[in-house]
Amino acid sequence: MHHLLSIDDISFSDVENIIDLSFSMLEILQRDIKKVPTLRGRTVFLMFFEPSTRTRVSFELAAKTLSADTINLSDKGSSIEKGESLVDTIKTIKSLGADFIVVRHKGEGFPHLIADIAKIPTINGGDGKNEHPTQALLDLLTMMLKKGLRKLSEIKGATISIVGDIMHSRVARSGIKLFSKVGLNVIVISSHTTLPKDIEKFYGVKIKNFFDDEVFSSDFIMALRLQKERHGNFIIPSDEEYNEFWGLNQRFLDEIKKRKKDSVIIMHPGPMNLGIEIEPAVAYSDSSAIFEQVRNGVAVRMAVFYYLFTKNAKRESL
Repeated sequence: MHHLLSIDDISFSDVENIIDLSFSMLEILQRDIKKVPTLRGRTVFLMFFEPSTRTRVSFELAAKTLSADTINLSDKGSSIEKGESLVDTIKTIKSLGADFIVVRHKGEGFPHLIADIAKIPTINGGDGKNEHPTQALLDLLTMMLKKGLRKLSEIKGATISIVGDIMHSRVARSGIKLFSKVGLNVIVISSHTTLPKDIEKFYGVKIKNFFDDEVFSSDFIMALRLQKERHGNFIIPSDEEYNEFWGLNQRFLDEIKKRKKDSVIIMHPGPMNLGIEIEPAVAYSDSSAIFEQVRNGVAVRMAVFYYLFTKNAKRESL
């Protein structure tokens, strides 16, 4: 495991080790002084070519808590804006002593290209609608914490329902791959216009177009952001209709309470379109783990940095 570019690249053992490390990193984050010297003297370049708050800040906090130096780079204000090629930009970063690169870009496969050019540990912070592996890992950690589990094997057989714009969601794609890899049952709920073709055949998930008893009986229900920046307003008639049929709204919350499913955990990768895919009453309810996902993201990204660091150090010593 030289990079973290896709869930396809990591084994069950890798996931197990990263989750174990994440528990240790959570303990560090609870200390009065949140700092350890693990990556002292190392430099992390954060290349975010799409808007981001949670992911970029989470990676930066993770790196700094491990005592790494961080450099933020975007296409605005850099030599890329002046016309410099990507290859030359990456070579420049490598010459400046980068030890890690974290990249987010609208182009699918872009982090793979950077990893091939740079030949230094590269982490995919989200590439178009393709993948977002650290989001899937932090979601998995959050689910385990909410159920009081410490071993990855203990979550096998649980059910997660993912509702919303599956087609345009890198969170859904990485999540489905990871959750299936560790033995969860995955249900996706989506309109026909936001559902990828052949998803059931390729990923082995159960498909539903609307909520039903099986969905309401899930252990976890995750709402996805309606990604208008990727598809405009052309795949749904209106925000109101989307909320009525696929939103986690007050009626959804009433159904949960009616079934006395107080143990169901509500999740959302953020940022939330409140009033569309999720309403405040659900997002801020006692069942919600949304802001815990944000906190757990720092621990998971610390674990990923540490895991890649030790793996690559071992590789270089051979």
